[in-house]
Amino acid sequence: MDIQSHPPMLPTRPCKYCLCFQGGSVFADFDIDQDHRLYLTRISFDGYGCCHPNVSIGIGKIDRQNSKLLIKAIKGEFLEAVDVIEVLKNYFRENKAALWEDALAKYGLI
Repeated sequence: MDIQSHPPMLPTRPCKYCLCFQGGSVFADFDIDQDHRLYLTRISFDGYGCCHPNVSIGIGKIDRQNSKLLIKAIKGEFLEAVDVIEVLKNYFRENKAALWEDALAKYGLI
């Protein structure tokens, strides 16, 4: 999985962290709550558009330990580590009902 940190796309897509996947084909915007847990605010896919998580289903949050791991990876630019990829794939798999499952699958995120 190709993952890079990307500066947040302000002011139109405010977030704390933005990750770019698969050579710029997917952008995932994450925010952080008061308990220091990351959660997805939106994800955009080439050929699909911008997906905001389905509010009726809701979006889960990444646990504190894995959020800490991801933030450290983002700041240290080691996003392609096996444990980072596993955390992200698990998160997208757990929340696929609130997102566009077919787009997640097409781009190898689940």
